[in-house]
Amino acid sequence: MRERAAYVGPTILLTLVQTMISWAVFAPPVLAKQALPEMGLDPAWIGILPTILFTAAMFSAMMSAGLVTRFNPMRASQLMVLSCALGSACIASGNLGLVALGSALIGAGLGPATPASSHILSRTTPRHLQPLVFSIKQTGVPIGGALAGFVGPPLTLLWDWQTAILVVAGACLATALIIEIWARRYAEFADAAIRVKLELIGPIRLVLSSPVLRWLMAGCVPLVIAQYALTTFIVLYLQEDIGLSVISAGAVLAVAQASGGTGRIIFGAVASRYLNPLTTLLLLALGGSLAAFLTASFTVSWPLALIYAVGVIFGASAAGWNGVYLAEVSRRAQAGEVSRTTGAVTFIIFGAVVIGPAVFGAVVALVSFQVAYIGIGFFVLISVFAFLRALKHVRADAPA
Repeated sequence: MRERAAYVGPTILLTLVQTMISWAVFAPPVLAKQALPEMGLDPAWIGILPTILFTAAMFSAMMSAGLVTRFNPMRASQLMVLSCALGSACIASGNLGLVALGSALIGAGLGPATPASSHILSRTTPRHLQPLVFSIKQTGVPIGGALAGFVGPPLTLLWDWQTAILVVAGACLATALIIEIWARRYAEFADAAIRVKLELIGPIRLVLSSPVLRWLMAGCVPLVIAQYALTTFIVLYLQEDIGLSVISAGAVLAVAQASGGTGRIIFGAVASRYLNPLTTLLLLALGGSLAAFLTASFTVSWPLALIYAVGVIFGASAAGWNGVYLAEVSRRAQAGEVSRTTGAVTFIIFGAVVIGPAVFGAVVALVSFQVAYIGIGFFVLISVFAFLRALKHVRADAPA
C-alpha cells in the first residue's frame, strides 16, 4: 500500500501539470484561423508559433537535468506552469511581439516538463509498472489537446479568441496554486551540489553511446512530426479543405486527443503486462502511418462519422506512444542518468517539432494538405524500421 502511495500522488500532480502545459501549447493553433487575421497574418502562418515555442522548449529541455536535480522537481514543475500562464496572457494581447514572447515562454515551460516528471516517477514507480504509470502521466498531452478543441472554439464564438486564451492562463495559474500544497514534500529529490548549465553535447553523446537508445531516438522523430501534423494542422485542414465548421473541426481534434489519452493508458498496460514495449511502439507506428494515409484521402463527401473514426485511429497511434516510449528510454538509461538521457531525447523531439511543422506547412503552401499527409504516412514507416532495429539489439543483449 505504501509503495502504491509513493507513485500515485506524484502521478496525479504531474498529469495535471502536463495537461495544463499541453492546453497552453495546443490552444493557439486551434484558434489560429480566427486569431491570425486579426493580427494581420494569413492563417498559413500557423506554423510560425510552434516553431518559436519548440525552439525555446529544445534549449530549456537541455537545461532540465540541472534544474530538476538541483531544485525540487515538483517546484520546478510549478514554475513551468506559471511560465505557461504568463505566456498565454502575452498571446491573448494580440500584439505580434508579445505573441512571439508568449510562445517562447510556453516553450520554456514545456521543455523541462518531461525530464522533471521522469526524474520523479522513475524513482517512485516499480520498474514493471513504469510503462503504465508513464503513460497515465502522458495522458495529460491529449487531455490538454481535447480541452483546446472542446473549450476554445465555443468560447471564441461566445466572446472572442483572446478570452479563450485567457481561460487557459487562468487554469495554469490555478494549477500552480494547487501544486503549492504538496510541492515541499518533493524537496528530497533536490541536490544543491548540482550546477544548472546548458549542456548540448554531453547528454546527446550519452544517448548515442547506446545502440538501443540511438534507434529509439531515430524512431521517435517521425512519430513526433506525425503527432504535430495532427494537433497543429488538422483543425485548419478540416476547415479549409473539407469545409467543416470550427466547432466540428475542433471536435475532431478533441476526439483524436481523447483517443490518444485513452490509448496511452491501454498501450501502457499492454506494454507493462503483455507485449514488449518496443513491439508495442512498432504496432503504434504502423497505425500512425495508416492513419496519415487515410487523413490524406478525406474529401467533402466523407461522412463526418468516418472522419471522426479516422481521428480516433490517428489519435490513438500518433498521440498514444509517448508514455511507453518515455518509460523505455528511462529503463535503458544508465544508472543515475534518467534526467540527462530524457533531456537529450526531449531536445531531439522538440527539434523535430521545430522542423516538422515548418516543413509540413511549406508543403501545404506549395502543394496541398493531402500531399503533406501522404508524406507523413511514408515518413512514419522509418519509425517501424527503427523500432525493429532497437528490438533486435535488445534481443541480442538479452542473454548477457
